[in-house]
Amino acid sequence: MSHYWTGKNVLVTGGNGFIGSFVVEQLLRAGARVRSTASSEATQYRFLSAVSQDIEVCVGDLSHEAIARQAVKGQDVVLHLAAHVGGIAYNRSHPATLFQKNMTPFLSVIEAARHAGVEKFLVTSSACVYPREVSIPTPESEGFLEQPETTNAGYGWSKRMQEYLAQAYREEFSLPVVTARPYNAYGPRDDFDPKTSHVIAALIHKIEEAHRLKQSHIVVWGDGSASRSFLYVEDFARGLLTVAEKATGPDAYNIGAPEEVTMGELAQLLIKLSGYSLEIQYDTSKPNGQPRRSCDSSRAEQELGFKTQFSLKTGLTNTFKYYREFLAQKD
Repeated sequence: MSHYWTGKNVLVTGGNGFIGSFVVEQLLRAGARVRSTASSEATQYRFLSAVSQDIEVCVGDLSHEAIARQAVKGQDVVLHLAAHVGGIAYNRSHPATLFQKNMTPFLSVIEAARHAGVEKFLVTSSACVYPREVSIPTPESEGFLEQPETTNAGYGWSKRMQEYLAQAYREEFSLPVVTARPYNAYGPRDDFDPKTSHVIAALIHKIEEAHRLKQSHIVVWGDGSASRSFLYVEDFARGLLTVAEKATGPDAYNIGAPEEVTMGELAQLLIKLSGYSLEIQYDTSKPNGQPRRSCDSSRAEQELGFKTQFSLKTGLTNTFKYYREFLAQKD
């Protein structure tokens, strides 16, 4: 990383979370002075225990204006990562919750950033803004076409509105806003709870459970034909910091890997990496979600110099290793 971050006061909302903790660690290595946020004291160092002495933490609900202003005060750069997320099952049944719990804190934080006069504000959007039918690979220009894919509607609309509001703040208040639009994240520290997890974490959990229970198969939602571009967490974090440092306007940059894999191929690869002998059964009564999701990352590469560094196989191997160590600690 460049010297841009050296000595800067940087707020990472949700810095104790899956993605945020990697962002915090990368910022510290780059010489930044980092402040994180957490909703409670019990979770403030959830994934940050190794760097707890090197950071400041603001505890409280960012939906409240006073907490947001306290968090933003004295900061040069605000990286807004705090988010309420889930997998396809959770997203389908909680559209209002997802919209409300993502928009309300964002409104407080961006307003606090405006009053504080920060030099840069990063919006962390999502590929969930894209509609069901898109060009493959998908360019940034299609982010506001039609409606977000229905299984991710609440989350997708919240991210679209965050992008819109950020541009409006730039136009009306000259707030220096930049926007990253990352693709499906995975990696160590992911959420492996089957009620809320995304597909890679969910499949790893299913594979380990099937082995533990001596089952012969795992069940994969849909027919296995849906595809995704997956983004390893360390590339995700580095992509956010690249956008925050180098982007100069509010237009979104896709952050993603060039590999596209179907759910069937993904399940087969994960079983192979696990070393177990398991069959795959598809549950076609469950949704596939968006038919294809493939990232056109050419703009970020050409304008910002960003390229992913981790292959899917390497990232999945690292994620398996993390989850098995996590299970060993529980036993």
